[in-house]
Amino acid sequence: MKLSDMPLSKRIKYILDYYKLVLFIIALFLYILCYIGWRYATRQDIILYGSLVNVRIEEKTRKFFTDFPQSETFHELFPEASGRSAVSLSENLFLTSDTASDYHEYVYASRLKILASIEAEKLDLVIGDAEAMDAFAGQGFLMPLDGLFEGNDIIEKRLTQGTVILEDNHIEVLLDEDVPYHSVTKEETTSIDVTDLDCFIPYREGEKVYLGIIANTDRLDAARAFTESLFEEHP
Repeated sequence: MKLSDMPLSKRIKYILDYYKLVLFIIALFLYILCYIGWRYATRQDIILYGSLVNVRIEEKTRKFFTDFPQSETFHELFPEASGRSAVSLSENLFLTSDTASDYHEYVYASRLKILASIEAEKLDLVIGDAEAMDAFAGQGFLMPLDGLFEGNDIIEKRLTQGTVILEDNHIEVLLDEDVPYHSVTKEETTSIDVTDLDCFIPYREGEKVYLGIIANTDRLDAARAFTESLFEEHP
């Protein structure tokens, strides 16, 4: 019997029985094509990566993060930037040594994410409380800020020093808890006090909030422009 002479139900069954591999390949090809098109249409060019550690963000400030790539300041600095530019913000990260804290169970995962982001050069700014910033500064993750905002009196008067660990014996301590810990440190200007901007809320009430720039960033101009704009928009 010819295909054209078969009832519709048998015709469909015949096609599925004999051409299902071909139909599967066609469907897979169309899916991949649509997926590539969707990814291209929704693609964003990340111009800055930030993380909030031990703090959460005010909604008015979230809008500032979203709008910054379309701001006049950004386009003056990067006139060639595409209209798809965006700021990536990682939230709900926690670093605390307080085992009684409600957030202590998230510390290990947070630390892994932070380290992976720094290693991949996908972290430029960090905003956190004193404990978080001490952890970043201690590992040498924060860029010294002396001279970076020269001439900007508003920011310069808020520069804060942090203790940078040059060398220590933490591996020996991990291997043998009886070994006393010792380290060689120095003080460097590693963060900016942003507490009075009322942009970020520490999870622990009464804590101050600081902003730092990651030492290995390759988006320093964007990080500096963003920081200066943050103070201009939230005087």
